[in-house]
Parts: sequence; structure tokens; C-alpha cells
Amino acid sequence: MIRAAIVGLSWIGADPAGPPSGDVLGTAVPYSHASALAAVPEVTVVAGCDLSAGAREAFQERWSGRWPGLRTYDDTARMLAEERPDLVAIATPDHLHVPVALAAMDAGARMLFCEKPVAVDLADADRLVAAAERTGTTVNVNYTRRWLPDFVEARERVRAGDIGPLGQVISLTGGPRAMLFRNLTHTLDLLCYFADDDPLWTVAELEPGFEEYGTAYRGDGGRDPATEPGGYAHVVFRNGVRGYLGGAKALPAGEALQLLGATGRIVIDVEGARIITAGPDGALVRRLTPRFTRSGMAAAVADLVASHRAGRPPASPPRDARRSVALTDAILRSQARGNVRVPVEPDRSDP
Repeated sequence: MIRAAIVGLSWIGADPAGPPSGDVLGTAVPYSHASALAAVPEVTVVAGCDLSAGAREAFQERWSGRWPGLRTYDDTARMLAEERPDLVAIATPDHLHVPVALAAMDAGARMLFCEKPVAVDLADADRLVAAAERTGTTVNVNYTRRWLPDFVEARERVRAGDIGPLGQVISLTGGPRAMLFRNLTHTLDLLCYFADDDPLWTVAELEPGFEEYGTAYRGDGGRDPATEPGGYAHVVFRNGVRGYLGGAKALPAGEALQLLGATGRIVIDVEGARIITAGPDGALVRRLTPRFTRSGMAAAVADLVASHRAGRPPASPPRDARRSVALTDAILRSQARGNVRVPVEPDRSDP
């Protein structure tokens, strides 16, 4: 049995899985830390922590039937000291991920499932990477698209050469949550996930009204969209792939991704995922058909456990997550310097 604890009991930490389309289908795909942990049979959640008494009470009501003896705390250090969990899920506000992660590792946890972004500051991201590697802790950062079938299948098709050498990754995000440290961090991660290399430099622009945002995080943990900008960026990767970020709260809500290769392209949007290649009679469009039995956050937790046992990196390790933090840092610096080209701070640590 793997003993798990959750820090942060808001909806992303504690909501049950939603209802299915029909009774024969079980539940909707889990979309919270608690429901994802509940989908992995060898994991038992023993405790949850939150400052809000209401959140703690709701967590008990929802989950004590699934995990008898479930306890709640209002102090993370006390919970870690008394429970000594093997796995800690971190669903706190964005700027609190690293302190909780470091405390969990110090308390002996050897698996962490951490919300994105891994940090809002590059120095903090480096501290977490170093601590995880020093202690041998397996960390999966919740860039959920890395476990969504369309995106995984698309990456496999790119790696197989189905669209020729990849040249460009275009990722667009709109709606109220198109915030640099919130939904746009998913967008930045997708650029890195498909480029499959380190970003070298960027030219970027924050959305109107945030010209003087500065180079340090000024958000409120991800709650109020008015505290964070959207933005646009051109990114060049070490292997020559170009990435394009387009994200603003004024754009229609939703996401769209295009992967452009020498002989075709892959599109993932509200209409699904499809691959478009040139045929003798014009463009040939085929629907991508991924094969899977799990996806999303439940797949992320299962991947974390399997990776830890096998001694291999999971699908979203902290070194990969650091790339998005470094890109966010570079985007802010480009804006602050007048929308000029700036280098992305490289990872100089020894793996």
C-alpha cells in the first residue's frame, strides 16, 4: 500500500470525478488529485491539509467512505510529521508549490504529484530539481496534456516521422484563464513537449495593460485573472524547431495546437485530433485514433508510481517542467526590455 496525503483541498485537490454519460461507463475521467489517487488501487489517501475549515469538512464528507480513517489538518508540517506519507499531492496556490515539495521530501516522501507550474521563480524551480535528485524523489508535474491520448498519440506520430521533420509548433489559448502562470504554462509546456529540446531564446509581448508587469511574479496564486497577463511569444529551440505562443484573455475560450512538419501537419482542437498530409490528389486528412485505457490525472498518478518503482523518469519530471518556468522568465524579461530577443536561462546543473 502507498500512503498518500494531499496538500490543498480546493476543487483541483479534492473534487470527486464527475458523472458519466451513462451508468455503464463508470465515472468521468478523474480531474482532481483526490479522484486521480482514488483511481490507482495501490494508493490509499490517509490525510489532507488545508487552511480552510470548510474545505477540510467537505473533503471528509466526500472521501471518508472511500478511505476510512481519513484525517485532516490545517498545518502541513504537522501532517507530514505525523502521517509520514509515501506520496504527497500538492494542489496549493502556484507560488507555494516549492516550499511544500521541499518539506515533503525532508519528511521522507519519495513520490510527489505537483500542480503546475512547478514554481513561479526560476531559482525555486532549480532548488526543487536539485532536491528531488539529491533525495531520489520521483516527481510528476501536472502538465495534464502529457497524459491525454490525443497529445501523446500526436507526439508518437511526430517521432515516427509521419509529417516529416518537425519545424513549427503553434499553440493558441484564449479565455479568462489564459494567464501566463496558469493556462499558458500548459501552452508553454506543449511547445517544449513537442520540440523535445531546450528553448534557446524568445521575443515576447504581454497583452495590453500589462506592459509594466515587471520580471517577478505578481499573481495571487492563480485565482484572479486580472493579476496575471496573457501574452505572445516566438521561441527558438536548440534543435531548430520554432514555437509560437498565442494567449490572451480577450480571445475566445479554448485551445488549439498545430504541429507543422516538412510533409504534413497535425491539428488538435475542439474538433479532435487529425493528421493532414499531401497525397497524389491533394490533402489527405486522417483522424488520429489513440489507444488507451487511462488518461489525464489518473494516468499521471499511475505513471508516477510505476516510474518510481522502475527507477525511470516519469512523463513530466521537474527538469522538463523547469523549461516552462525558464520560458516564462524569458517572456517577462523580453517585455521589460522593450520586446527584444532575450536568451532563455539554460539548465546548468549536472543531471
